[in-house]
Amino acid sequence: MTSLTFTSLGGCREVGRNAFLIESGDSNFLLDYGFEIQNSLVPITIPEKINGFFLSHAHIDHSGLIPVLYKSGYNGKTFLTEATSSLAEMLLKDSIKVQERRGEQPRFLTPHIRKFIKNGFIAKYNQKIRLHNGIAEFYDAGHIPGSCQTLLDTNGKRVLYTGDIKFEETEMLHGADTRIKNVDVLISENTYSYKDHPKRREVADKLKEIIQETVYNNGVAVVASFAVGRAQELLLLLYNLGFDVYMDGMSVEATKRILLNPSSVKNPKQLKKAFGRVRKPRSSQERSRIIKKPCVIITTAGMLQGGPVEHYIKKLHNRPECSLTLTGYQAVNTVGRTLLDTGRYVTEGINEKLKMNVNFMDFSGHCGRGNLIKYYEKLNPKKILLVHGEHSEKFAQELKGKGFDTIAPKNGEKISL
Repeated sequence: MTSLTFTSLGGCREVGRNAFLIESGDSNFLLDYGFEIQNSLVPITIPEKINGFFLSHAHIDHSGLIPVLYKSGYNGKTFLTEATSSLAEMLLKDSIKVQERRGEQPRFLTPHIRKFIKNGFIAKYNQKIRLHNGIAEFYDAGHIPGSCQTLLDTNGKRVLYTGDIKFEETEMLHGADTRIKNVDVLISENTYSYKDHPKRREVADKLKEIIQETVYNNGVAVVASFAVGRAQELLLLLYNLGFDVYMDGMSVEATKRILLNPSSVKNPKQLKKAFGRVRKPRSSQERSRIIKKPCVIITTAGMLQGGPVEHYIKKLHNRPECSLTLTGYQAVNTVGRTLLDTGRYVTEGINEKLKMNVNFMDFSGHCGRGNLIKYYEKLNPKKILLVHGEHSEKFAQELKGKGFDTIAPKNGEKISL
């Protein structure tokens, strides 16, 4: 039997720049090719030969350097879902702007994004994809619209890559598909292998309490959100509370794209109704006008790095009746993480303690440790490789104690499967 190996090009023992190479005989399959944009971390190399590239979802830490593959000479297919193609296109175009704002030379340009989109092979969940050396199949990952787990059946082995995964159903999405069988090798994210998340309903109820208290006190409730997935979930939770609700930033364009792919969400009719009801400010003047009255604003960026949220914080930071709620993961060295750690808003010449009521609500798009372990027990793979997590080594030791053959690979390490 010919060899089957795994090599991490990025995304092991860290969160960001996911890029994993599966070598199966004379075929090379690449799983994700991301960019850790906050700290400009990139995969350690560009593979010389790729026979098939699979994108788990649109987030930049998984998709962010795909155009570089095409810029460097890759002319093959990218296998992905329709929602992922549309959302990745939007996020990649935005990442060019982010790099330019930082004074960096963009790593790719719009023509390279177009080439990626043109070479996309759109696949549905549970559709078998014939490859030169095997079969691939996508399963719902429950993370964001269009996200998928990728099953590679190659060289006599069934290799499952979870991508980013969430099993709990939310207002927006069904939970991940757990009906996959006969997995030999599991490549699993373990972002939250060290903790469990509170129940979604409890978090949603707490957020509503914060917003109601803010508005009743004549304040503005600013809810910082990621553009894809989180903003739409928050919209569904908040649009009918009886207050003026606004949606701002890239989340508006993301919602439009999601609605063009209705099968990517649980209740597209409800999302369309909610999106039609909320208002969308389009200028600084309009943003300044709406905060003169109590209201709710769902806005990007989720880590407070750019986006309209900066405008709102600068206008409202001295108003204790107003609130700022962060709703997702805050990476190290981001404005949001600094605010949570120190209580200070530090960005571009500003270093102030906010008088706004600052909160963090755990609306994670990842599953926690308990659900990860349950999934491993259900799948019962022969080998587990832990990726996309800062606590992988400790979790690997714990899983070994439970009888799983588990490895926490290092970036650059080649492992025989």
